[in-house]
Amino acid sequence: MKKGVQILVYYGEHSDKYWLVDTPQRLEAAQRKLFKQLDEQGYYNDDEKHISEARAGDIYAIRWLLVAHRRREYEDWDVEEALDPCIN
Repeated sequence: MKKGVQILVYYGEHSDKYWLVDTPQRLEAAQRKLFKQLDEQGYYNDDEKHISEARAGDIYAIRWLLVAHRRREYEDWDVEEALDPCIN
């Protein structure tokens, strides 16, 4: 029996954000939103590897950049399990 759901947690500068990522479609949507947010906040350089592709919507380039920047300050994120309190 499934005890929880997957969430993407972004450890932000001012607050954390949480996205439900219990399906491949939701994971992709959350990664796109996180990339867009970080890009708009200036965390990516115009000459960075794969940035043009990511800005054009290429999910593989978006994932590459998110992973490459993952442990940097204010760019850290992880996929975690949120437990359902109604299930033992």
